[in-house]
Amino acid sequence: MEDFIKKEGLHTPVLIGHSFGGRIAILLSSRNEIGKIVLVDAAGIKPKRGLRYYWKVYSFKTIKKLLLLVLGNKKGGEIVEKMRGKKGSADYRNSSPMMRAVMSKCVNEDLKHVMPDIKASALLIWGENDTATPLSDAKTMEKLIPDAGLVSFPECGHYSFLDNPFGFRAVMKEFFKKELHPVTE
Repeated sequence: MEDFIKKEGLHTPVLIGHSFGGRIAILLSSRNEIGKIVLVDAAGIKPKRGLRYYWKVYSFKTIKKLLLLVLGNKKGGEIVEKMRGKKGSADYRNSSPMMRAVMSKCVNEDLKHVMPDIKASALLIWGENDTATPLSDAKTMEKLIPDAGLVSFPECGHYSFLDNPFGFRAVMKEFFKKELHPVTE
């Protein structure tokens, strides 16, 4: 994205990122001059996980190693893939092993440390019932990004822009009011 922005000669572009796209927008705007940034149900905060999560992950890793050791890569690998097919997200299950590793690394990267470096005005739009990137993440981002404001939609989930398209459009229109109707002097 940085190369694309430079190649196209874009100055202070506006970034809008939903979910994983929010991660990209956060990183880009923390180290480049960006006009404005809109984060919609964005990822970027490492999920808080309880003991049950870690039990599940490390149990699976242990069983995987044992199966591969005892049954070999072919038979053990088949059983591991069947187990993986019953657990994990659809995106994770349908990905290649390399993509799984990349996804795992990305999801576990906490971007809180770069958020104070964002100099652009930021609008955070969230669904209050978002379970993929909870509203608490948005509240943390609002505190860490210097010029950020949060709008949350009740009874909306991870796709708040689809759950409430009229509200989404109204908030975006207000945020970009100056750009839509420039003040002439």
